Amino acid sequence: MKLGYIGLGTLGAPIARRLARCGFDLIACDISPKALEAFDEPGCERSPDPIATATACDALGICVRTDAQLEALTGDGALFAALGPGGVVMLNSTVSPDLARKLAAMAESASVHFVDVGNSGGEPLALAGKLSLFVGASEEALEKARPLLEALGTVSHLGPPGRGQEGKLLNNLISIANYGMSAAILDLGEKLNFDRDQLRDALMAGSAQSFALRVVPGLIQPAGRGGHGLEALHDLLEKDVIHAGKLLGGEDPSLAALIAASRHMLDRLKEEAAKTEA
Repeated sequence: MKLGYIGLGTLGAPIARRLARCGFDLIACDISPKALEAFDEPGCERSPDPIATATACDALGICVRTDAQLEALTGDGALFAALGPGGVVMLNSTVSPDLARKLAAMAESASVHFVDVGNSGGEPLALAGKLSLFVGASEEALEKARPLLEALGTVSHLGPPGRGQEGKLLNNLISIANYGMSAAILDLGEKLNFDRDQLRDALMAGSAQSFALRVVPGLIQPAGRGGHGLEALHDLLEKDVIHAGKLLGGEDPSLAALIAASRHMLDRLKEEAAKTEA
């Protein structure tokens, strides 16, 4: 299988490296010269042209950051047409479920198999092939893409295209909400004159222990470290919160509670970023 991978950013690059190391014949593609130059995986071709990459390949992986970037990349279906009938597209971006469904329909009209994949886990897990994959695809597309998916991690097939994005958004929403609640409980403890670190250690020894409580101090860095990373993290998390807020039409108490806790985390990131500018 000749594989093209488009989007060599924070997660796309390690996913592409993992696939190359698993033996796939890979063309790494990015319109950014800097990202392309940084992708130095031995034995891989590099290309700045997505259409040329698709034309030369049997399958494509895609990991661009935003809905707008993904729509610009796929355009009016030219990318799928270039890949050709029987090709496989694996979407690793986190985007709107509606966009994933729209692209799946566009791919189907070009006789291309479309697999919508939400990924949980960062660079180290991607390189180790230990991502958690929330997959939306037809049974036929799933089987076509299975060698790619199993090289990357554990597959949870949740239904047709769009369900992978929905699963990923629910995963991220509970994560961000837990970060927000963990930050809030430590803030509350400080207002009650607890030492923040001592309180966290005590809570981690009891039933309050969680991944979020363990890592949230590192996510909300102290003033003086520099706000650029905090702002970037805010924007990345906010994108997912906005998409998650549209999962159900109208007011829903379960969604509202999760969005409120997530918004608290976003606000705390903004606060800490602002302190570095004071």
